Amino acid sequence: MEYLNGQDLYQMFNYGTNFVVKKRRLLNDINVFPVPDGDTGNNLVHTMQTISRESKVSDSFQETLDSISDSALIGARGNSGIIFAQFVNGLRKASLNKDQVSIDEFTQMALDSVEHVYAALSNPVEGTMLSVIKDWAEGLNHILHKVKNIKDYFKQAYKTAEVSLEKTKEQLAVLKKNNVVDSGALGFVLFLSGVNSYFNNEAIEQVDFEEIEIEYEHDFNEEISYRYCTEGLVEYLPGLNEDLVKEALKIYGDSLVVVMGSHMFRVHIHTDQPHLVFKELRRFGKIISQKVDDMIQDIAFKKSKKDTVIVTDSIADIDPMYLKDHDVAQIPLNITVDDVLYYDKLTINNEILFDMIDAGLEYPTTSTPSIKYINDLFSKLLLHYKNIIVILVAGQLSATYSAIKTEADKLIEKGKNIRVINSLNNSVSQGLLVKKAVEMLEAGQSFDQIVEQIETMKHKTKVLVCLETFKYATMSGRLPKAVGKIGMFFKIRPIMTLDEKGKGAAFGFALSQKGITKKIVDYVKKDMETNEIESYALIHCLNPELLAEYRTLFTDLIGKAPEYESVVSSATMIHSGKGSVAIGYIKK
Repeated sequence: MEYLNGQDLYQMFNYGTNFVVKKRRLLNDINVFPVPDGDTGNNLVHTMQTISRESKVSDSFQETLDSISDSALIGARGNSGIIFAQFVNGLRKASLNKDQVSIDEFTQMALDSVEHVYAALSNPVEGTMLSVIKDWAEGLNHILHKVKNIKDYFKQAYKTAEVSLEKTKEQLAVLKKNNVVDSGALGFVLFLSGVNSYFNNEAIEQVDFEEIEIEYEHDFNEEISYRYCTEGLVEYLPGLNEDLVKEALKIYGDSLVVVMGSHMFRVHIHTDQPHLVFKELRRFGKIISQKVDDMIQDIAFKKSKKDTVIVTDSIADIDPMYLKDHDVAQIPLNITVDDVLYYDKLTINNEILFDMIDAGLEYPTTSTPSIKYINDLFSKLLLHYKNIIVILVAGQLSATYSAIKTEADKLIEKGKNIRVINSLNNSVSQGLLVKKAVEMLEAGQSFDQIVEQIETMKHKTKVLVCLETFKYATMSGRLPKAVGKIGMFFKIRPIMTLDEKGKGAAFGFALSQKGITKKIVDYVKKDMETNEIESYALIHCLNPELLAEYRTLFTDLIGKAPEYESVVSSATMIHSGKGSVAIGYIKK
């Protein structure tokens, strides 16, 4: 009898990964289910390459499988990647803690793994990778006593998987409509091709992503029920099971997959409320990593007829629906609370953040977006646009400007047309500049014209922020503790603004809300004596009553309603605090 050991198992995954990498672009191009976002190849490659790179190999089948299972859980990306990780995790759960495994034992592990894969999904759909995994496992069982060696064992079962793959065209209407097989299912069959290659003793040819573009014409008008593809990796508390997690999350969206490892679990869900998903996940343990992709916007980028795209960061406060409707990309700053990193405006919001502060958790801090996030976004956008205009928070306030500009400069050196603008503003005034850039772009103005006008306009843009207290600016370190204590002792309410260089500055003080509002109104009046206000907007942090008062005051004063109203970003809220309200405006 022939056996599989740890070295065999690792090489099965190593060879399989290589075959998937070769066809990454093809898998992306035929990706129409569950949403046509063209990233199945990328997700499977990331998942499998993490297994190949991170797994610890030993002669023991069990030790190697344990390592592969952990690596799969850490590297799993996308719906297909997480299903593949659950397949691996199912093998681990069904394993017999042996150093060597016979093909009889491996067959039973594969059959048991199918049950684990189906159990992980809230709504298993046939005609996908699930179907092929199930048919392949049943194929292993069918030919088990009809083959002479391991080589034939995997070769014959592979034929079953090929037949199952072709059947996916008939099992899912969207695949039949687009005349393609399921992308994830094809990825699994490619993986099995690699397994065959290993047992054929073929030399492995390590390759990078293929260079040949393969174009497919598909109908990508399928309705997308939820906007964000959301994933989280959680180190969980003892006694947890996947049913508890699924029950807690199922109300937030669809395509829910929960993969439980030995001490971590990974979640995948399509949702409109990633911040609530991560609020729930905090109940089950420590969040290790997060990932959120805007599926609707990714498809909009692919369909766009424009040659220029506007990009900003999450400090720019503007209606998120406006950004979506006008294809503006927004890079989230990172917010860290108790060593857990969240994405501003995506996986955390002000209500949740204040609950965490009030619960006595370590005061939040902010940091620049990761270099990988920045590069991934630029790479994605440059596939569809010739020009990128990036309007960022004042460089004096955040290292975000320098971090993004550094990465953009590397691309500029390679001939890419990117302009990174230090807005000298933040929050609502930065948001107004972004809106102006969008309006100019949609009016047909050129890349150079837009950049030139925003560079001029930023010097005529102002923000005035009404703080209820010095408390939060002191806690965040934005103000010296001594100054903050004095301000809080006398219950002084400050007005914050930015100077001409984009540096934070205190504009004035008052002892009451009425007094501080009067000072802001008086300042705007005086500013209007020299230059008419072209546009303005209002934002708030959990203070809709004061926002309504400002709306009435400034509509009467300026003679028109605000361009928009929105909420302050959590990255800014850390400094401004609960109850703050701000007006931003651009002068003619």
